[in-house]
Amino acid sequence: MKKIIASFLPLIILFGTRGVAQNKKANTFNYTGSRWEKYEGDRLTIEVLDTSVGGTKLIAEQIIKNGKFNVSGVIQYPQNAFFGLYNPNGDFVYKQEFVLEPGKLKIDHDNVTDNIIVTGGKYNPIFMAINNDPDCIAKSKAVDDYAASLKQADFKNDSVNKKYTDLWNAAYKCKTDKYNVVRFNNPDPYVRLLAIYHSNRSKMDEQLNELEKQIGTLPEMVYLRYSANAAKLRQNNSVTIKVGSVIKDFNANDLNGKAFHLADLLKENKYTLVEFWASWCGPCRAEIPNMKTAYEKFHKKGFQIVSFTLDHERDRWIKASTEEKIPWINVGDLLAFKSPVVKMFGINGIPANYLVDSSGKIIAMNLRGGNLDEKLAELLGM
Repeated sequence: MKKIIASFLPLIILFGTRGVAQNKKANTFNYTGSRWEKYEGDRLTIEVLDTSVGGTKLIAEQIIKNGKFNVSGVIQYPQNAFFGLYNPNGDFVYKQEFVLEPGKLKIDHDNVTDNIIVTGGKYNPIFMAINNDPDCIAKSKAVDDYAASLKQADFKNDSVNKKYTDLWNAAYKCKTDKYNVVRFNNPDPYVRLLAIYHSNRSKMDEQLNELEKQIGTLPEMVYLRYSANAAKLRQNNSVTIKVGSVIKDFNANDLNGKAFHLADLLKENKYTLVEFWASWCGPCRAEIPNMKTAYEKFHKKGFQIVSFTLDHERDRWIKASTEEKIPWINVGDLLAFKSPVVKMFGINGIPANYLVDSSGKIIAMNLRGGNLDEKLAELLGM
């Protein structure tokens, strides 16, 4: 299954739920799955957007046994959710979106595509039809294939950047256009609300006001309104952070409460990677092995990493850090997306990183996979 690509996902930022309708009727769900032998012993998780400070909230989990699982629980209304897998070591395997809804669903594994096959329900068929649209799949594959053919240095070429951007925009437009059709035409207010999350969000305020009259104020509405305002603030901050600019300084504490000052660390190393991540961010954790490879190879040559977590629960931060055996500097303030540091950097999605030299100058941004190793080899030599 494809890992979540951060640029295709809305930023997970949420306000508290004061004033949110709390009297929705509770309904049970029961989800079964089969053909999961490939992931025997892995931990299945079902999560929804957290409605407090940020991240996701665990709804159900179970270890896959004999290629099967059976999970159940209680929900009050359909929500956009994430089906994820973590191996026995706690490493992220993959995550895919579906709709958490009442009733019975079958969530089976497709051995050909490595995706989930959701059968049953009222809401999932609507959105699975969009996710499985052949035209959109082809356009997304074109982006992945082109990106896989490139090296980090290739993006310095304007024509390469333009082609990548054009392919990405075509894939994005394919899906958002289809979500917009559902959003403006489906008679079910919950379907329309679920679709807004994935659409381009034009005329959003007007539609949310209409939906609020029909089904009350839900956390997703609070999220959508807040994210629109927060996006403006992030844009204002992020435009000042780019390759060639000086990185913003900050203070934080590590897991043991030890104070950390970025400016001091930069002076002690030739190059430092400033990484924003979180325990609940699957793609972030998928990058950790790549970062470890670079760290082991270049640390003694003057390379350091500092990870700043967007967790708001200390226990989850500790658990993930222990599972990943993070060897570098690991700090945070447990304020998630409300963190002054996160706002200062204009973070609009994670993982996000900045490679900085000893003077604080940003050399590169968002180095993924082998690109970090490749860039450090260029700067520090093999």
